[in-house]
Amino acid sequence: MRKFAKTPTYQTIEILGQPAIYTDYRIEHTSVPQGFYLYEIRHSDEDWGVPCQLARNIAVNFYGTIITNTPIQLPPDGLLDFDYEQFYFTDEAFNTLAKFMEAYPAENKDLIEIAAAKESEYALMFSQSEKEDHANGCIGHLRGDFGTDGNEFHTTWWPHQNDALNTNEFKSDIDRVVNWLREGFAPLKDRNTMRRFCELRGRVLNAEEAILPPCGFSIHTKNYQYMLRCIPRKGDYNFYLYCYDKEAREQERTTPQKNTRPIAKKRTEPER
Repeated sequence: MRKFAKTPTYQTIEILGQPAIYTDYRIEHTSVPQGFYLYEIRHSDEDWGVPCQLARNIAVNFYGTIITNTPIQLPPDGLLDFDYEQFYFTDEAFNTLAKFMEAYPAENKDLIEIAAAKESEYALMFSQSEKEDHANGCIGHLRGDFGTDGNEFHTTWWPHQNDALNTNEFKSDIDRVVNWLREGFAPLKDRNTMRRFCELRGRVLNAEEAILPPCGFSIHTKNYQYMLRCIPRKGDYNFYLYCYDKEAREQERTTPQKNTRPIAKKRTEPER
């Protein structure tokens, strides 16, 4: 049974270099105040007293719960391993959530979050018309494959809207996202890892007449959304990463529309 966040007596800890409060109870996620973040900790198989992994939810080898004032970046599979020395109890006596919140105000951080694509988002993983690109804030898309042996990494950038939204800020953001998607157990590491990642975390887009059907993921940062379509098949392009500017999308939705004729969009890339 989970407790509400304000109920337990906590111990003050430092984990991965940042302050947090700890309890060995499970805490109801929805009871954590806005701006603060709940994670659960797993202990090792060999020793129940040795914490070794952080996640949103821990089903097996549950060690305890922590609440932080700053979000922690998790890898794409949602499981962050850490060394025993990166978790320790401190002398600070913030034994309630209220005291911790007073001492450590909430801090925002531009994290990368990934989830299986929702059915309402499927269209965002495919090329659309110029009008739809403008309405959705589409920047462009990255097409790639893992080569013959499945371990290479080849990409081609396809601009949308004449590359008008391809700013330096976006270039830095997509570099960060692609690098994150290639680390550890992540969908862009190689073809075999993509296949296993899709089996565990993906949502099948179309299973008809395909041994390995494509699956999709929605990836968010503070200012951008990325829609990743994965096709873990040899001899095919293995992924399409469609990129969207959230601010441009919001401006389009809140700006009164003019009665203008949409420009036909030329497509030089065959859609797969």
